[in-house]
Amino acid sequence: MIHCVKKAFPTLLVLYEIIMCSKAAESIQADIPTAPPEMGSTLSMEVTTITATSTQEQYQQPPPTPNPVRHDTKIELGATNITKYHHNFGHLNRSKPHFPMPGSRFAGPFFEEGSEVTNVTARVGSTINLECRIGLLGDKTVTWTQRRNENINILTVGRNTHSKDERFHLAFRYPNNYRLQISYVTRRDEGMYECQVATHPPKVKKTFLEISAPEVKIVDESIREVHERYYYEGSSLLLTCLATSVGFSENEPDTDIISWKHGENLLSEGSRLNVTAETSSAVSTLTITPLEKIHSGNYTCSVGNLAETTVAVHVLNGELPAAVQTAGVHFKSSNSFLLLVIATLWSLLR
Repeated sequence: MIHCVKKAFPTLLVLYEIIMCSKAAESIQADIPTAPPEMGSTLSMEVTTITATSTQEQYQQPPPTPNPVRHDTKIELGATNITKYHHNFGHLNRSKPHFPMPGSRFAGPFFEEGSEVTNVTARVGSTINLECRIGLLGDKTVTWTQRRNENINILTVGRNTHSKDERFHLAFRYPNNYRLQISYVTRRDEGMYECQVATHPPKVKKTFLEISAPEVKIVDESIREVHERYYYEGSSLLLTCLATSVGFSENEPDTDIISWKHGENLLSEGSRLNVTAETSSAVSTLTITPLEKIHSGNYTCSVGNLAETTVAVHVLNGELPAAVQTAGVHFKSSNSFLLLVIATLWSLLR
């Protein structure tokens, strides 16, 4: 029968199916629990937000990638050239090139102790080393020169010695110490020495060498320096030698630091020595009694081979001229100690 109705009333059948579907939909909606208004609004907003975002992402075009920009950084280290390449990709972090600062150690050869003037003190007769440590030397040449007044003497070039004075030579010490060695230092070695590196302009390290030597003089009872003395025959001779800036080795006084000679003969008896290591001073007294004519002559007080002084002694057997000073006095040990104290104070006040 339904089949016959479909053929007779097709339009009516379509209406019937629509009504039945509508009723079925209403029955299904009645079975689902109703959500609160707020939740429905939230869900609606979330759905809207997600939809908008999805839509935006769907139509968003990726930004174009910029062409890389190449930066060349050239760093010069001594005789070595190093080139670095940096690529800049726009939105990425940019790498800045690092250049050596003017005067930087990494800009070329440099003096490890700095380029300031160095003061060095040496004693007469000793051996001294003048240091010159150079970093990043590369293929540059090192030269030592000595300045004396307006004269410049070339001492060494590279590792070769060019001085005619055999006391000067280069005592190179691995890896980079071009030190100049001077043997048997004399007073004339005092002055300015320069260690030069052959750059443009030349780099120079200056060292001033100061020479110290003992000072020796023969004094009388008033600590006045004398060069001539007169005595009566039969009296006693007493000479006092005052030496300062002696410079004892390792603070150990040498009992033979001061010696006496009569003419060319070394005197082994009659002298007494008092030393003060803290002030590098010494006092030596020579006593001869009784005096005879043979004791006349030159008496020399010396500190090794470093310094010496001489006094002329005259022994007379008659009356002395009015202008002649007599000195026939015996000094006790307390007087010798007094001279040592005075010598110490004198060296401290110099």
